[in-house]
Amino acid sequence: MTTAILLVEARGQSMHCREDSCVNLVQAAWLAREFVRRGVDTRIRLIMDPGQSIEEYSVLCHRKDHDALRARIGIGIGEASASRYALVRELRETSVPIIFDADNGCGIVIEDRLPFSPLVARVLGTNDDALHAFDHPLFANERLDDYRRIVAENRGRPYLDLDLAVARFALSTLLGGDFEAIDLAVVSRPPNASHLWFAEDREMIEEDLAAKEHGASDEFTDRLIGLFLSVTPKGEERPYFNSPTGVRVEHGKVRVIARDRFDLFGLRASERMTFDRFRALLAAQLAGAPERLAALKYPFTAKVIAAGIGAEAREIAGHDDVKVLFVDGVGGWNPATSGLIEARLRAELPPGIDFHRIVGDNAMYATLPDAPGGIVFVMDALRSMTEALFDPSVDLAAVVGSATVPATF
Repeated sequence: MTTAILLVEARGQSMHCREDSCVNLVQAAWLAREFVRRGVDTRIRLIMDPGQSIEEYSVLCHRKDHDALRARIGIGIGEASASRYALVRELRETSVPIIFDADNGCGIVIEDRLPFSPLVARVLGTNDDALHAFDHPLFANERLDDYRRIVAENRGRPYLDLDLAVARFALSTLLGGDFEAIDLAVVSRPPNASHLWFAEDREMIEEDLAAKEHGASDEFTDRLIGLFLSVTPKGEERPYFNSPTGVRVEHGKVRVIARDRFDLFGLRASERMTFDRFRALLAAQLAGAPERLAALKYPFTAKVIAAGIGAEAREIAGHDDVKVLFVDGVGGWNPATSGLIEARLRAELPPGIDFHRIVGDNAMYATLPDAPGGIVFVMDALRSMTEALFDPSVDLAAVVGSATVPATF
């Protein structure tokens, strides 16, 4: 018996058609179908870490006018906060297909007029001003009702529930009767309750902090602490809580630096604290009485993902053949996220395990519509051209273990 574990990104594909995972989920579904039909025990593991805010991850990363947006914040220095809030409100009203608010369930207020971690986002409904019909050959307008239904079913629930529901809908639609033969699970998603966000990873965090407190390294990446912490930027009234905020070791202390992904909002905050103070903040949150919010980010997240997949693969390898396929991103190399996960996976997996990193084709990805709504609207078109989704360097026959494979679903 052979087991195939397919690790694939699933966050963001409910928001925007240009997310990598819109392509990667279709790739994973196609691969899963081929494995199922060859009698392979097939498992899909969905990566759903909180990542950057909805606006940054699903809107701003596809915009080309960052300089113009940045200039809007700097026009009136005394009114920078108002300019920030106005830009965020505009992005949400015009480019995000859902309405959402912030709800962390622990009574800690964060600045919801700025971008915030999807970990604390709650779905309120469909934003019909942003979600509308598109004239694009890959966009299926007939899927509008499906999308609205999924959003309605997740009203009042955490945003990551919506991402998971959309991923399940896409996979079940693409796979049809083969979907029931697949073992589907989520990796790297924190629990909903803030005091549990990093409870299972406490030992890893404590070991890392101890090593960093008593060790010295000139390598910047070795000084990174894989957590982000709420912090109040200069001129702001409430704490900013978003994963681009950096936490690192500097001169024997923990340094917290507020930033946004594209440095559009001009957030300025730099705070130093002792390791003991940092540990006290984490302990208070774990005890259910947080002073400030903290959550996992890379490089810790990559370690958590790889450790889980590695343990699963090693257990299977004791009695069966096993393949691990990391389906992530489009061509090129992303050392901050997928590159880190791949490196960790290779370190975790014994040499006898068949490992592949599979990416999407840049040319195919570029044809996706720049539109809100995510995979629901493009999966039918992508299914009809599956082979074109894969980078040309991928030998699909070798990956699935067959002399021939069909070009599409």
